[in-house]
Amino acid sequence: MLDFLMKWPAEVDLLLIAGVSLLIAMGGLWLLRGRRGAMADIRREHDVIGFTFNAVGVIYGVMLGFVLSMIWSEYSHTADVATAEGVNLRILYYKSFALPATNQVPIRKALLTYAHAVAEDEWITLRHSRESPKAQQAIMDLWKHYYDVQPADEVQKIWLRESLNTLNETTSQRRMRMQASEQTVNPLIWELLICGGVITISFMLIFGIERFRFHLFMTWAVTFLILLILFIIFELDNPFWGDPHIAPDAFLRFIASCPAPQ
Repeated sequence: MLDFLMKWPAEVDLLLIAGVSLLIAMGGLWLLRGRRGAMADIRREHDVIGFTFNAVGVIYGVMLGFVLSMIWSEYSHTADVATAEGVNLRILYYKSFALPATNQVPIRKALLTYAHAVAEDEWITLRHSRESPKAQQAIMDLWKHYYDVQPADEVQKIWLRESLNTLNETTSQRRMRMQASEQTVNPLIWELLICGGVITISFMLIFGIERFRFHLFMTWAVTFLILLILFIIFELDNPFWGDPHIAPDAFLRFIASCPAPQ
């Protein structure tokens, strides 16, 4: 529903969050202060409100920190997996020189075909948590080329076994990369984060602060920080879209450094 935010520059998203935070703060304070006697009643309970707000703030802060830490850990792990997958393609490319001459060129062409399919097609489909049929076919064709290898001696058998181990690892890394694009924050967690944010902002609104501008600034600052962190969690939830996002750099480096065989 909020995917359109990922298409905008980070500066625009930041200004939008700041504007929405200001509207929430102004609207909430206007509704509260518009009620006759409301602020006087709130000031009489200021100590209780302050104590409760501290407890709510700590609980919500721990919750935000836990979810953000979890999302960032998954993002970093996915980036490492994608990099390792690209590096393994280069390793397979070099290992192919130890295989029978009739198989070397088809394998190297298949490796480059797969790298192109991932970097140019699958990285786009990953934004929508879908795998690329083109990349899937390319990895299947790569396996078929290795099935066709008939080692002529023990040395080639060893290199083929090592190459198959690397290819199996690469395939597993591709599957982990696909799963990372499909995994999202549980809807229940989102409900807790949103409800916690509403409660925290509500406590800021009912603080008995006489000066309106000061009260507005404090409420806006808390609202802005909460919405900003929620937006960061939303963007990191899909590591292949938004800003920041994981780019196919390892695959592009492999394509640039390994020439197409003739």
